[in-house]
Amino acid sequence: MSPHKHRIADYLRPKTLAMLLLGFSSGLPFLLVGNTFGYWLRDEHTSLTAIGFLSWVGIAYSLKFLWAPVMDRVDLPLFKRLGHRRGWMMFSQILVGLALFAMGGAGTTAGLGRLGALALVVAFASSTQDIVVDAWRIESADDGEEQGLLASAYQFSYRLAILATDSLILVVAAAVGWRMTYGIYGACMAVGMIATWFAKEPERADAVVHNKQREAPLWTARGFFDAIVGPFIAFFRAHGWLALVMLAAWLHARAHHRRHSAGCCNSRLCDSRVLRHKHSPLRSGYGRR
Repeated sequence: MSPHKHRIADYLRPKTLAMLLLGFSSGLPFLLVGNTFGYWLRDEHTSLTAIGFLSWVGIAYSLKFLWAPVMDRVDLPLFKRLGHRRGWMMFSQILVGLALFAMGGAGTTAGLGRLGALALVVAFASSTQDIVVDAWRIESADDGEEQGLLASAYQFSYRLAILATDSLILVVAAAVGWRMTYGIYGACMAVGMIATWFAKEPERADAVVHNKQREAPLWTARGFFDAIVGPFIAFFRAHGWLALVMLAAWLHARAHHRRHSAGCCNSRLCDSRVLRHKHSPLRSGYGRR
């Protein structure tokens, strides 16, 4: 593999193809409980206050570090035969798909409380999928060069999923309605399930999990400290003062992204006719409202 650039053939390797599908699976639910969810609600004449409140379900993506340590220490009995990483991936993908399908089945007619609860399940399961897909990517790479290849494949397909749930979804919703559209996108989570089924469990995963299980239990003060605070200590020890620069750059990028997303979302939510003018008629329901 060239140290300077990747060839097309590099992206056709089984490991990279799996990463492409997993990246798409990771990106698919993100806007379906974010901006796009707001478009749907606004088209159903939901108040901006209610939409703003329901947008808090996305906080699961910011808090996923709280339950990430659990995933290193706990095996899922029903999915254990897939391996530790793949078992968690399959579980989270099934949960996302079912919850998205349930959101489409419930719609706003079932009440915003139920729809919001289902969106929270999607956000929780999706952020869980992000955690384990990142772990699979890091542990599957044989060296730094392959790590870069897998990361680029992940970002490419993740962005494709964002386009599919921010732009293409409006065309689909205009044709079949928002509820049917969410059902279709829930079924698209099968892309990730197929990738998980055929992907190989990283050889390093068992060693990592075994070492984590030998540490102090998570429910003890020492175990909680090692799981939550320990990674930050190791990060600062490894990078020194540059760690502050990297964290500041990351926080700035995240803040800019959130401001940009909020501005775009609010400008389109303030007048739901934007959607109707471009893609009318929008119909809610599996067939009709």
